[in-house]
Amino acid sequence: MTQERRDIWVDYGLSGLTKWFEGPWENRPTDVVAEVADWSGGLYLPTLWQDIQRLLNSTLTSEEIAALWLAATGLNYDINHVRVDARDWLQQIREVCHGRLGQTPGLEPVVGWELREIVLDEIGQAGPALTAADQFNPYGLVPDIVPALEHLVSETDPDLGFRLFLRALKALWIPITSGQLARFEAIGESFGYNEAVVYDGEFTFVAVEG
Repeated sequence: MTQERRDIWVDYGLSGLTKWFEGPWENRPTDVVAEVADWSGGLYLPTLWQDIQRLLNSTLTSEEIAALWLAATGLNYDINHVRVDARDWLQQIREVCHGRLGQTPGLEPVVGWELREIVLDEIGQAGPALTAADQFNPYGLVPDIVPALEHLVSETDPDLGFRLFLRALKALWIPITSGQLARFEAIGESFGYNEAVVYDGEFTFVAVEG
């Protein structure tokens, strides 16, 4: 799987899917998922299924999953507001994947357990900014994004947690420093990402005075 990742030049899997929900969209949500699943010969599909299945097998609550989705989409598709349970939403995504995979694949081993504490430390450092950004939710809901990320990273999948963390920073326009970027790139290298997955031109950087 690591070698395959090196060839994927965009964010992928569930974190990649959330990017498609950042801006205005006109289709039904499952139509957007189908478009993503079919994009570039199914580039997203294998990891998307793996990410979804791990979340469905996890101990994360629907509220935590909804918080992760909301942050990673830049607050643009609030599944709580449209009265969709987060686990039901994941089931809908999985059904789209099933229709294209033809058979149910086995879950691959989780990548990067040894990076768990490093990822948790980065989430902790960015925690105040993530929490503050969440206050802009237009529907007045303030889910616990940071605890949800920490739960995902510590107990289920540090790789998916790191990708959703990066997506939240980008989607919520949270400024980062050049030092943070360097650390993110090093973590991404350890996970086996293509370098463009971490730095795709979407980060907002802290303004330099003087």
